[in-house]
Amino acid sequence: MTPALRQASLSEDREELISVLERHFPAFHMRPHFTWRHEGNPAGPGWSWVIYDRNTGAIGAMTSLFPRPMLVDGKRVLCGQVGEFAVDATYRSLGPAVMLQRATFRPVDDGELAFCYDCPPHDRGMSTFLRLGMQSNCELTRYALPLRSDQVLEKKLGNGAWTKPIVASANLLLKFKKRTHRETGIEIKKLNGQFDEEFSQLDQTVSSTGTIRSSRSAEFLNWRYRQRRDVDIEVLVACRGGEVLAFLACIIYPERRACVCDLFGRDLQDAGLVLLDATVDLCRQRNVFCLEGYCSNANQTKLLFESAGFRPRERAARVVAYGKTVEISGILNSGSAWTIGSAELNA
Repeated sequence: MTPALRQASLSEDREELISVLERHFPAFHMRPHFTWRHEGNPAGPGWSWVIYDRNTGAIGAMTSLFPRPMLVDGKRVLCGQVGEFAVDATYRSLGPAVMLQRATFRPVDDGELAFCYDCPPHDRGMSTFLRLGMQSNCELTRYALPLRSDQVLEKKLGNGAWTKPIVASANLLLKFKKRTHRETGIEIKKLNGQFDEEFSQLDQTVSSTGTIRSSRSAEFLNWRYRQRRDVDIEVLVACRGGEVLAFLACIIYPERRACVCDLFGRDLQDAGLVLLDATVDLCRQRNVFCLEGYCSNANQTKLLFESAGFRPRERAARVVAYGKTVEISGILNSGSAWTIGSAELNA
């Protein structure tokens, strides 16, 4: 086997790329997800690279870089997020992995992107960056709010008839532990249609000075939360006097687990807590076992999670960024600048 690197064609290599991803991510409905990721992105098509065998041409590893509009210290820039990093067992040495990682730097070096970043979830994922002499720029923590005890107690005690009263009592205690946050004048609505221009205006009014975060134009929000077909996404909007203050997007998975995938807006110290409260109500209606979310230490959402009764669990991911200019690199290396969460974590 003689491995080599090349840039992939999303049209000519499409079936082989999907085949590699299906081997490594069997839980995803990969074909519609691939189309959504690569062809629907309003920021434009991205890049994919593959490691292949020079002798047979067979693809054994790949990664992709997706363009993302970001705000860096108040400036709107185009960056890239690394995703779809998949390496077959026969290619699992640091050599091919480092080749793929270096390839993701090329659009930055060529001036097509301001910077790129990856979100390795574990120490093994950091190995290629350590080989390249790179460290993480910030970390994201998973926060969790248990809503039902069924799964945990049945795993420990079994699901016999005698455990049902225990489970019911525990669920009742969890329900009473719910903290309510009511702010007079704030109304919560379910967004059934598309994000409109008012959300683009909201994105522009929320300051990004000294921070790094995703841009949330209506076009991008519609792509991320309305055009995705592989998961159930609910969007709640907080309004005061008919004006949009904030929104929360929540993914509800079939295994009765839910995740706050975006919480953004103005007056979050009030609107954010009311949105979380309404999301808990929604999850209880769906018999969700646990509501979780992800955020960096600098993200205001951390304080909102803690006020709403969420508790920090494990480190979920590290962010490793690559920028070429001194100006960009300076703010990328400031851990306090990364006010990010699930919206920036999921490629």
